[in-house]
Amino acid sequence: MFKKITMIGLLAFLILLFAAAPASAHNAALIVGDNITDAMEADYNDYLIKEGTTLPILLIHGHGFEYDFGNVSTAVNVTIVSPDGTKKNVTTQTATQEVDKILSGEKDTVTYQKINYNFTQSGTYFLYATLPGETTEIAKLAIFVGDGTWDDWNKQLGLPLEFTMYTRMGGLAEGETVFGRLVYENGTGAENVKYYVEPVKTAAEAKELYDMLVSNYTTGESIYLIYSKRAMTDEAGKFVSAIPEKGVWSFVASADVDGTPYKATYTFPVLPQFYGTADESSNTNNETPGFGIVFAVLAIIGVGAVLFMRRK
Repeated sequence: MFKKITMIGLLAFLILLFAAAPASAHNAALIVGDNITDAMEADYNDYLIKEGTTLPILLIHGHGFEYDFGNVSTAVNVTIVSPDGTKKNVTTQTATQEVDKILSGEKDTVTYQKINYNFTQSGTYFLYATLPGETTEIAKLAIFVGDGTWDDWNKQLGLPLEFTMYTRMGGLAEGETVFGRLVYENGTGAENVKYYVEPVKTAAEAKELYDMLVSNYTTGESIYLIYSKRAMTDEAGKFVSAIPEKGVWSFVASADVDGTPYKATYTFPVLPQFYGTADESSNTNNETPGFGIVFAVLAIIGVGAVLFMRRK
C-alpha cells in the first residue's frame, strides 16, 4: 500500500513540475543574435560582454525550443536603460529568414526585428520593447557588461507587467535557484499569476530531443512537458525557480492590467556549473533533461528514511 501511494505521489509531483504549456503560449523575446539561427546557437557568453562590445539584438516571437516562430513585421522602439540610468530609444530594422519548423519539418519564412548597439558602460543594461496586439507583449532583456554588475542588476523599470529579480542573474549557473517577483507598474506584486520558464535550443538539439520524446511518450504535448516549466507566484507576486541547464532562458507570464491583457518576458543567460561536482559526461546520455535533479533528491530522501528506520 505504501509503495502504491508513493508511486502515485511521485507521478503527481512530476505532472505538477512539468505541466504543459500550450502552443498559444508563444511570446515575444529580446535575444542576442545576428539572425534567428545565430540567436538559437548563442550561449551565456554572448550576454556577458566587455565594455565597447557591439551586439546584434533581435525581437522575435515564438518558442526557442521548437523553432516555431510568428512574424514581427512592424518596426518598434527598443528602450535601452544604461547602468547610469539614462534611457535611449533605438528603432528596429525589419529582417527575414527561412527556418525549419522542428515539429512539422516544414520550412517557413519568418520576419523579425533587429538592432545593433554598442555597450560602452560597465554594469547591467536593461532593454525592453513593447509589441502591440490582442495581448500587449513586453520583452525585457539584461546584458551584463564588464565588472560593474554587482549593484544595478535588480532595477524595476516601471513596466505594466515586469519580472524583477532578487537573485543576481549575471552569475547564475545551472542547477541554481532564482528568487524573483512579478510586479505591476506601481510595484504591487502580481498575485497568484501563472508563469513558465523555458530554454533556447539549437535546431540539432531540438530535433534530437523531440525525436527522443515522441518515441518514449504517448502525449502529443510531450515536448512541452520537458521545456515549459509551469509555476505560480504567491500572494506577494514572489516566485522561486530552479534552472536545470546552462544556456539562454526566459521567464514568461500573462496577466490583466486594468482590464488589458499583458504578457511579460525576461530573458537571461545561465552559466555552466563551474564550482561544483557536475558531471559533464551526463549530457551524453538519454536521460530526460531536468529529471536527474528530481530523482537525485528523491534518492537522498529514500536513503535518509532507510537510515532512520535502522536506527529505530
